[in-house]
Amino acid sequence: MDGGPSHAAREPLRFRDACRRYGVTKRTLIHYEALGILSPRREGRDRVYDRRQQVRLELVLRGRRFRLPLETLRQLLELYDAEGRDAQQRRWREVLAEQARTLEAEERHLARLRSEIGTILEAEGRIHG
Repeated sequence: MDGGPSHAAREPLRFRDACRRYGVTKRTLIHYEALGILSPRREGRDRVYDRRQQVRLELVLRGRRFRLPLETLRQLLELYDAEGRDAQQRRWREVLAEQARTLEAEERHLARLRSEIGTILEAEGRIHG
């Protein structure tokens, strides 16, 4: 569940630098902060993302790529804070297994839709061809 090889020692990032490094908008970071997913420290008006905040952001971005809801990701982060890494990793595996099943069902549904569309297009071609 780590955020990848960049997990090693890293420098704190200012708000703009975090946006650039992670390819997210300012609005996204502010939204994650409002949801309690991130809590950067403040230096004047600027937000600063330390290693912990960067790791949290990486987990959220990975989860979003997997199409996981933000609430699920927030709960995973809270689980780490409450029960530690092992509990979080167990739950992460459960969530991913569930998501894999959901994606497989979606793939089957999409295959049926593609087939139906193909049938319609073939019929249309015979009618208008």
